[in-house]
Amino acid sequence: MTSMAPPLTSCRRTRRRRFQLRSTVGSMILAASQIGASSGFVHPARHRRSLDSQWSRTKDERASYNRRHCPPSRTRSVWAPTARGSLLMIRNVDLPECVIFYGTDSILDCGSCSDDASSSSSTTAASCAARPGVSRLLNECREVGTPALLLTEHQRIDELERRLSSIQNSEDITAFLEDGTLSMRSSLDECVYAPSHPYYDDPDASDFYGLGNHAPSPGFILDAIESISMIPLGFGGSSGFGVKQEGVERRPPLPKHCVVLVSGPDSRPADDDDGIDAEAIAESVGAAIRSNTVSRARCTAGKLAGARVLYLEHMGLGTADAEDLADAIVPGLGSDDDWEVVSLDDIATPGSYWLNPPVSRDEDGNRVNLIALCSAFQDARSTNATTESSSGKARDDAVSTSAKDTPNAAAEDMSEDEMARILADLDAL
Repeated sequence: MTSMAPPLTSCRRTRRRRFQLRSTVGSMILAASQIGASSGFVHPARHRRSLDSQWSRTKDERASYNRRHCPPSRTRSVWAPTARGSLLMIRNVDLPECVIFYGTDSILDCGSCSDDASSSSSTTAASCAARPGVSRLLNECREVGTPALLLTEHQRIDELERRLSSIQNSEDITAFLEDGTLSMRSSLDECVYAPSHPYYDDPDASDFYGLGNHAPSPGFILDAIESISMIPLGFGGSSGFGVKQEGVERRPPLPKHCVVLVSGPDSRPADDDDGIDAEAIAESVGAAIRSNTVSRARCTAGKLAGARVLYLEHMGLGTADAEDLADAIVPGLGSDDDWEVVSLDDIATPGSYWLNPPVSRDEDGNRVNLIALCSAFQDARSTNATTESSSGKARDDAVSTSAKDTPNAAAEDMSEDEMARILADLDAL
């Protein structure tokens, strides 16, 4: 009795047709990929086919299939890395070596009062408070040993100390001044080395740009950085290969690893107190500086110094006036209740806002001779100050001379008794 095969149902017919169609298409793709491999070209469908067919196989079957059909040198999949494909580049993350608050408005919130030009009276200082996030960022600097600087251009150090001690939450800042995490520098005072600096006992080693180099000149920032020192953190690979040990030597921070925080907008004229033409001075040494406000001038100074510039847009979104100069613009440092805050990891290199260290550039993106630029600003401002002092002294001399030469009105009106004595003397002659 001859056995008959059971009739194919519609479902079985469909599965057989799909299998035949899949086999035919697979053979065509395999033949095309083999032709492409012989000519040095690997068809992308070959990757997809290998992935679709390998998911249901065992480990040994997949290894055998890969050896026969997918040479690792040509068709290794990025989704299934092998031992060779799992090697990735390791990038070192450099935390900031110095955080610079440029201007007291970057660290204090005084409402409608301007920052450095504000009066240091107790009434004005009592209305100020530390900005949200400043204490948190300074605490991070304390934990990792990163120094912080507060720069001012309109107040001396003793005036700024009295102002910070009389604000509402003064302990949020004065605590970091006492332990040395935060240091203050004024462009009105000469820069000196900190006691922990390697050159503190060697005053002849000082190489500062000198007074008269505040924004838009980068000399004030560079002098302030040079006046402090820090211990660089270690970096490198594993097992001691290419590792730089931390604490090898104490040195000043590198400008390329410094971050300058500028708060704005500040529409005050940048050179109102100096009476100089910053654009003409910069043009004389081949630099492009067109910043005419305080906030833009400070961003330009940070960019010329070779540091990163973080713009704090404290007056709200869309009010920044230095979009073309700042490396990043944020509404603020962020408080503990905010979703986004600015931490040391965010302003690291690479971080949340940039990848590579910066280089010194002017507003047009060109390199500048910093020594010539800072010397030109110093000469112009010192000459202008000498001229104003001479003119003021000349005015004082003229007033005193006219007072001596001009008789007093009371002396011109002589009394009758004095006139009688004079006439009596004349009669005797």
